[in-house]
Amino acid sequence: MRRITVFTLAAIFVTPLAWAFDVKSPGADWIEANRTDELVIFTKDVDEGRRIMAVAEVNAPPEVIFNVVSDFDNYPDFMPYVKESRVLSRKNDSELVSYQRIAPPFVSERDYPLKFTLTRGTPANGGVFKTEWSASPKTLPEVNGVVRITLNDGSWLIEPLDGGKRARLTYTLLTHPGGMIPGFVANLSNTIAIPKLFAAVKKRSAEKKDVAQ
Repeated sequence: MRRITVFTLAAIFVTPLAWAFDVKSPGADWIEANRTDELVIFTKDVDEGRRIMAVAEVNAPPEVIFNVVSDFDNYPDFMPYVKESRVLSRKNDSELVSYQRIAPPFVSERDYPLKFTLTRGTPANGGVFKTEWSASPKTLPEVNGVVRITLNDGSWLIEPLDGGKRARLTYTLLTHPGGMIPGFVANLSNTIAIPKLFAAVKKRSAEKKDVAQ
């Protein structure tokens, strides 16, 4: 007897986990580079380099996540590929300069001094936290054998969900990897590097949330 499979409307239109949170394209010419149950990544190639936007939801309060992504001195302990990270100077609680050196797969090490602006959540801004950065390549002399990244502008936007129990985390970046990078290596950021970055932030945020409780 031939087996007949019956599809119902509910089966056809059931919403998969990958669409559990609403993430729309940033705009024209952006490509949806990767989508999983937990993370959506968009890219857009521009004259300067590549723009990236990645969005996820994190089961931790916004302030906990903010403290994790702004814990620059401890990046080597939990951030993927970070070999060295330190704060060079602080102007005040919201402005600083840091230095980071990374060892990505398949290519030589890269480094970049960055200027950061930190915004803490308040009732006036809806409890939204943000870190923004831009490259400051002349801050330190270049290191022999390490490629200096001269374009690295980005941000972490942390918006409260469920009354501040959780957060939507949006990562943006405009960069050029520097040096001669094969296309397949550059594209690994969409499927490997950025998912690893978000996984590290989520894991660290969960650990810090548990300590706070």
